Amino acid sequence: MFPIVEFCISNLASGTHPVLEALEKDPGLEVVEYGCLGFCTTCAENDYALVDGEVITGADSDDLLANIYAFLEEEGMI
Repeated sequence: MFPIVEFCISNLASGTHPVLEALEKDPGLEVVEYGCLGFCTTCAENDYALVDGEVITGADSDDLLANIYAFLEEEGMI
């Protein structure tokens, strides 16, 4: 089973769409987008995604992408 990376559509519109596109190219990940993930304060303040249920944030989309891969490596998911 592949790790699941979930995005909020509002956060995608705020600038994380390039992260979604980059992760969709990775065949070892399942990437999903939802209307809302229920982390509205986090969504308003940061670029973020859920990785297997864990909130991962970044200062910008590049930082978010790096943090997602760092989390996946730390957890032994990739």
